[in-house]
Amino acid sequence: MKTIKLILPDSTYNLALRHANTEGIDPAHYCSILITECLGHDGKPALQKRPVERRIPRAPIILGGVATLGRKLPDTVEQIFAICRYVWQDHMEYSDAVGKVARDLCVQVTTVRDKCTRRISLPDVHVDTDKFLDLLAHPSALVEHLCRKFQRFSAEINQLFEPISTAKN
Repeated sequence: MKTIKLILPDSTYNLALRHANTEGIDPAHYCSILITECLGHDGKPALQKRPVERRIPRAPIILGGVATLGRKLPDTVEQIFAICRYVWQDHMEYSDAVGKVARDLCVQVTTVRDKCTRRISLPDVHVDTDKFLDLLAHPSALVEHLCRKFQRFSAEINQLFEPISTAKN
């Protein structure tokens, strides 16, 4: 991996900072992901050239008839939750669930895979596909990891995952 210095106008930096905070990641990591998604992989241009944030308005998450604590969860958490539902409840294979979530949200498969790896990595815990599959096999460990990564949203994460993670165990 290489490092570059990127110069942004203040307005662009502030926009990136706002989006990064929404995702619960640092701005440099957010910009890295955004550039990777826009340029594509292996020299092939990305099919979908748009910012990381979806422009489709989303409905609030309702759990048991009650909205979550009024805060929007990061896309990363919502996409991982969707994968968990497909794997734990519908008994899909991980790769099939990733494809289904990508189609459901009109994003690329690489975007969803990124949410399951780099976007949930911690300074002391690098998450690759094998590590994510291990977390996926242990629901309480996955929820604990997500709560550690997205500390501001730990109550919402526990509330969201509780019905499907206890059914899996």
